[in-house]
Amino acid sequence: MTESKSSRTKLVLHTGWQRQALALPGVRELVAKRTGELLHRAVTDAPRRGHGALPWNAIKKNLEAYVRLDHHGWFGNVVIEDDPKVRHTMLQELGFTSPRGRRVKGRRYLKGALLKMRAE
Repeated sequence: MTESKSSRTKLVLHTGWQRQALALPGVRELVAKRTGELLHRAVTDAPRRGHGALPWNAIKKNLEAYVRLDHHGWFGNVVIEDDPKVRHTMLQELGFTSPRGRRVKGRRYLKGALLKMRAE
């Protein structure tokens, strides 16, 4: 039986390492793929509209993803409700108080989508 010795590696992270890593070639495609997956998960986990609801205010129509390059590198973002007239997506997420004064608990579907997509 042979005994192997493990080698030690020292990892040193300098200030600004994220900027260098996020500006590498191929990072945009990776960020776009993961942002698209997050958008898909958020849309599928979102509460469905009721039978009497109007189709223009469906939650899935008010979620969109985009990928941008800034001075820190590529980043992806999922935007919720760009239209200020339609605010029920965040009310469904966080909860609200009804006109009668009853507290309606939030569904936390967006938080659930983010937790499922996180890197372990």
